[in-house]
Amino acid sequence: MSMIKILAKRPELQKSLQREVDNVIGSDREPSLADRRSCQLTEAFIIESLRYISHVPLLILHAASQDTTINGYTIDKNTIIVPNVWTIHHSEKEFDDPFIFKPERFLDDKGQLLPSNDPVRKRVFAFGSGKRNCLGEVFARSSIFLFMSTLMQLATVIDPDGKSLPDLLPKNMIPGIVLQPQPFEVRFILRSK
Repeated sequence: MSMIKILAKRPELQKSLQREVDNVIGSDREPSLADRRSCQLTEAFIIESLRYISHVPLLILHAASQDTTINGYTIDKNTIIVPNVWTIHHSEKEFDDPFIFKPERFLDDKGQLLPSNDPVRKRVFAFGSGKRNCLGEVFARSSIFLFMSTLMQLATVIDPDGKSLPDLLPKNMIPGIVLQPQPFEVRFILRSK
């Protein structure tokens, strides 16, 4: 839902995504997972959406397996740790302009997606990190790509008729285990083939 609101508020970005989908996939076939490699902007849009929105603000509880020190803080063995990814994703220490939606932060100067081991990409923890990474990440990211590329192939998302759609601001999401955007309306205009 949040990605749809972002598209409606950023028509130039939406046109760029549609142009990429048109060039890579066209209108004669459905998008496939093999298209992800060639849809660099779409992938960057998805990564930035996961960072910006941070749907799951707190990750699964962990416990320290041994006494350790991190940045001068002592953490005793068996201490419960609650990773707060929302704070990481919106920290000026980790991201330039963290409250501005910028998919280009995940693209190099040639418009190519930064590799997964790039320090900027490694700061996105939407699915956790390391050996305790979410098992559903591959499925979720694949599904999001297929949804977004199909949507960009078929429709344009715009403001509701006669109404102004407010920006999606991460601080204004409805709190819960999963953050939700405030209720909103948009229009879908089918693209001509």
